[in-house]
Amino acid sequence: EGDFQKSIMQAIRTGCPALLENVDEEIDPVLEPLLLKQVFRDSGTLSITLGDTTVEYNESFRFYMTTKLPRPHYKPEISTKVALINFVITPAGLQDQLLQKVVAFEERELEEKKQKYLAKSAQNKAKLKAIEDEILRLLSAEGNLLENEEV
Repeated sequence: EGDFQKSIMQAIRTGCPALLENVDEEIDPVLEPLLLKQVFRDSGTLSITLGDTTVEYNESFRFYMTTKLPRPHYKPEISTKVALINFVITPAGLQDQLLQKVVAFEERELEEKKQKYLAKSAQNKAKLKAIEDEILRLLSAEGNLLENEEV
């Protein structure tokens, strides 16, 4: 476990806010349950599992991440789990964000469809990656490819 993971676990227990700075476009998979808020009841108390450790979850806990990337492009599976706030904004960018908020408020069905399509896109990309890995595994098998029925 890294120091950052221990610090986050301590913040979760005590209900203090936690700040993870200089995040790249890839986020540590250990944070997945935290981003999804996969909190569960264990013996009457709220808990969350990070990595191999189950930690008591304080409802006052808040988690923030910052980046120094000028134009971060996060994968759809990450974008759907977090609220992105861009503090470096242009008038055109502000107009786009406001339009997105208006559509989300006035046309909830469209926003829900967009979120479903983003999630489906992420699932399809994961399936594609798994299929590609399986094809590579089969092609790298020992022996004659033409005699291998699995291929």
